[in-house]
Amino acid sequence: MRDVSGHDIALNECASVHGATTWQQQPYLSSGGDPAVLEIYTFAGPAAANTAYDRVRSGMSSCQATSRALQSTHHITADAVSQQTADAPGAAAFERTWTGVEGVSAPGKQTNHLYLAAHGTSLLVLHFDELASGSAAVPYDVHQDSNVLSLLTNLPAGQAGTR
Repeated sequence: MRDVSGHDIALNECASVHGATTWQQQPYLSSGGDPAVLEIYTFAGPAAANTAYDRVRSGMSSCQATSRALQSTHHITADAVSQQTADAPGAAAFERTWTGVEGVSAPGKQTNHLYLAAHGTSLLVLHFDELASGSAAVPYDVHQDSNVLSLLTNLPAGQAGTR
């Protein structure tokens, strides 16, 4: 767990976590070749965690326009398509398919998946990328995203707190 007081943590080109006091990452490897990362951010109180959740959700809601502007700036065809794929109380899932711009994201064709959930004084962010060069034979089915949100919102209190 890292102390990140006073630092914004960029999740991607569209959203950052602001106001966290600590940040913990847990990577997960898959046999399909697309690793995932669960990040847990803690805040001084539930109001600060909910504000961070709202800011990330807002950034992801405008991610298509943000991504296309970035692509245009880098003289890449503006092909980004971003959408919210699931919603639950205090939780949301997003998908972005685009030709990535090197920086926070990898360059090239990819689909990015991001899930977020507010839990008491914590914000949970789960994300993974499907890169065109990856070994996954079958793309991830976003119809499962509501199940992923259910998993995040029902983590034991010791791992994420309660909302």
